[in-house]
Amino acid sequence: MIKRLTFIALVSLISLMLATAGVWATPAKKQHTSPDIAGSPAQQGEGIPLPPGIILVSPGQQVGTTQYDMQTNAPTGNRIVMDASGNIHVCWMNGVNQVSGNRWIYYNFRDAASGTWGWTTTGIQVNPPPQGDGYTNLDVLSGGEGVITYHSLNDTPTPDYAVISVDLLPGFGQFTEYDVPDMLSDPSMESIWPYVAVDRQDRIQIVAHEHITAGGEPKRLMYTRSDDGGDTWTDPVVVDTLNTIAGIIVASSVDDKVAIVYGHHTVNPDVRHDLYYVESEDGITWDWNDKVNVTNYYTNPGLDSMVAYQDNDAVYDNDGNLHIVWVGTHYSGGWFYHSYLMHWSEATGITEIAEHPQHDFTNCLPGAHNLAFGKLSIACDSDNNLFVIATRFDNQDCSVGGFANGELFGSASNNGGATWGDVVNLTNSPTPDCWPMECDSDHWSSLAETVDDSLYILYINDKDAGGAPRPEGVATENPVMYLSVDKQVLLDMLEVDDDKIVEPTTFALKQNYPNPFNASTTIEYVTLTSGQVELTVYNLVGEKIDVLVDKLVPAGEHTVTWDATGVATGVYYYKLTTSEGTVAKRMLLLK
Repeated sequence: MIKRLTFIALVSLISLMLATAGVWATPAKKQHTSPDIAGSPAQQGEGIPLPPGIILVSPGQQVGTTQYDMQTNAPTGNRIVMDASGNIHVCWMNGVNQVSGNRWIYYNFRDAASGTWGWTTTGIQVNPPPQGDGYTNLDVLSGGEGVITYHSLNDTPTPDYAVISVDLLPGFGQFTEYDVPDMLSDPSMESIWPYVAVDRQDRIQIVAHEHITAGGEPKRLMYTRSDDGGDTWTDPVVVDTLNTIAGIIVASSVDDKVAIVYGHHTVNPDVRHDLYYVESEDGITWDWNDKVNVTNYYTNPGLDSMVAYQDNDAVYDNDGNLHIVWVGTHYSGGWFYHSYLMHWSEATGITEIAEHPQHDFTNCLPGAHNLAFGKLSIACDSDNNLFVIATRFDNQDCSVGGFANGELFGSASNNGGATWGDVVNLTNSPTPDCWPMECDSDHWSSLAETVDDSLYILYINDKDAGGAPRPEGVATENPVMYLSVDKQVLLDMLEVDDDKIVEPTTFALKQNYPNPFNASTTIEYVTLTSGQVELTVYNLVGEKIDVLVDKLVPAGEHTVTWDATGVATGVYYYKLTTSEGTVAKRMLLLK
């Protein structure tokens, strides 16, 4: 079995071997061409770098950057995991300095005891040279060691398209890469775009998608498993066929169940799906003929206009019950962006989480194969409350490049998914008419399956909407953001009777008015408790322009005017800092 070490691990190993006069090197690898990044002039060369000290309106903490804004083609999978000790592990696909030709897998780790990140705002490279690896997911072993899967488009000297990397210790950052058997015979074809789940017995479970790029030709979904940490694997088998990358795998934390969930194509060549799953009770034994059609959209005449789109996710609750979520839409001669977040369990059947009725995206498009909803994740807490997050696009919040900015929305259920609360905007950072590096398009999120008092989210704060590798929009260096959200924010919505979308804040900073403005503008803010308040104006590169408030302020509503006489035309940020938190907004000065 082929193993590769990361650059960091290699340096450590070389140092050790030099002490004994040994010599060691990784085998050379040949670069392959990835079909998902080839061809466009917009993908060539360097993109716009992230300005030092830039003020981020979208909430959370920066744990890395990437110019490769897209993180998955279809299901988002797991790129953030909380282990049994409360540590947070994250991974992402990092386009370093450019979108094409310089793609790496990165990792970061938050220590539960100290609350600090191992590699601050940068992360650490996982895969060994040369570059080209991508589309990553992760899980953890029972000891907290990260297990990261991705596909490698290199040779060593034989292809190792689907691979995993296993950390030496929790958060240590010294990864050993293992080749996963990925070649399907008759005809022989490699499988890429892998997804991973580690079951309760520390078995590493993998599904991957056959690497067929011809439009309309069915792909096979491959499954394999390692019972010894990646050293040996079962022979790869075919689960089923599908027409796009729409298969994931999930394991239970309370028993040995493992499920493969996927969108099985119903019309060729299209992505109109029924959603299926196949389950193993012991994580070892599978009956590939015992597949369950969850949706039956194409066998039930009353639902023949509804389809399951390519985005899906699943989780087991603490009673070992499987919950599946997906993006649904209506199809009638063409795609409509009017879409739904849907849920299924054996106990509830199909229930609706949320509806996004917007289907007229003439102002701008969601981009990157997304509907009005996209990239959803589901999680569960110890009380079996369920939580779902997804990206929601709005055709009134458009970049100048013609793509819709995303916001992260969430919803909760306290009755096993039978009913759901109103959706909540978790990022709330609209940037209509934004130019590249001015956008805050929050997208490609992943929600940790385990919820304690908080939800733990990883997402990309895309500084120009759309998917740059497609190409859509301009290639920009984008913050990779970690966001913790109090779960009560979503649970409280179960008691709300209206369908308003609300903002989960305990204090508020309102949009300035007028905006745009000439010379002066008014800013209003609200504090729930008395305390020290700072309201500061910054330019786009994070330089402090003016301090409007820096004093003790009583609880209540407050108003301040900014006189911008002598300040140049441009986009500025105003940031409110209180004991309750920090929030920032943009304003435009025109002279």
